[in-house]
Amino acid sequence: MLAIIESWEEEGSYYEDSTGQFLFILLLKVGLDCLVLSMCLCLLHTSFMGVCGLSVFLVDVVLVCAVAAVWFLGPARSPVSICFLLAHASAVFNALPLPMLGLGLLDYASEPCYTTCHVAPCRDLWNYALTLLVWVLAGVHSCCSAVTNLLEVEYEGGRNALGCAVQESEFVVHFSVGISVAICCVMLLHYKHLPLWLKEANRLSEQRDNVNPMLQSHLRFRYAKLQQLRGDEDEQKALAVETEWQRPPLYLSLTLDFGTTWASYLVMCIACELLGLAVPAYISINLLWLECANSVLVGLVFWLKSD
Repeated sequence: MLAIIESWEEEGSYYEDSTGQFLFILLLKVGLDCLVLSMCLCLLHTSFMGVCGLSVFLVDVVLVCAVAAVWFLGPARSPVSICFLLAHASAVFNALPLPMLGLGLLDYASEPCYTTCHVAPCRDLWNYALTLLVWVLAGVHSCCSAVTNLLEVEYEGGRNALGCAVQESEFVVHFSVGISVAICCVMLLHYKHLPLWLKEANRLSEQRDNVNPMLQSHLRFRYAKLQQLRGDEDEQKALAVETEWQRPPLYLSLTLDFGTTWASYLVMCIACELLGLAVPAYISINLLWLECANSVLVGLVFWLKSD
């Protein structure tokens, strides 16, 4: 895809520099990153995917500072061009998803197998080293694939423009479409039982809310005394027999939970693709996508390791 850097008319009556617009878009991305970080900051160092998310945020901040410096200095005094920054940024971010997801899956899958040398802080150092290696390899990839030369485009009506070739992350598009199709297929396989399961979920939610929570609490989870949760044993057994057939399989429960959480994000990604709105890799690879992908990895590993 082509990012328009400058545009003008042959008569000289019109000239536009798009550097400020790129800076504004990147600032919006950093703002989105800050919003995601505010919700999961305490968990970033506990896994490889968390460290990757922190590194993406730091690189986004550096990229914003670099684009802001080019904007303030101007093309004449700036040591690098805006095209150089955008081309290399898109190439670097485009190389990140596959190795990050692969190493993240291995990290979650091998977590119970860590020996004493992999406990914190050794495990944290291992995650930081792997993250740094991924970024170094992505940087090498950008040096080999990024095109930093400006391309001139002539439009009808005497309007010209200078554009920069930036890369779009096809992996993110395929990921969003593939996950959405998988969710729809799972829903179609069990569509007859979905109303009963949703009704049972609402009943259990209401039953939990009716129990007075004790003073003990941790984050979003509330605890109550065991005696308060115990009712008549015969009633509990009858309820278990009645609702056992209504209990959904684990993979369906995970799919429903993931779908209700990330449906809006997946719909937005698919809508951009259907409308032909190409998104460069340095925008589509963000903390929101990493959290979505992390949810897929955690759910997959949890399901595979369940009894």
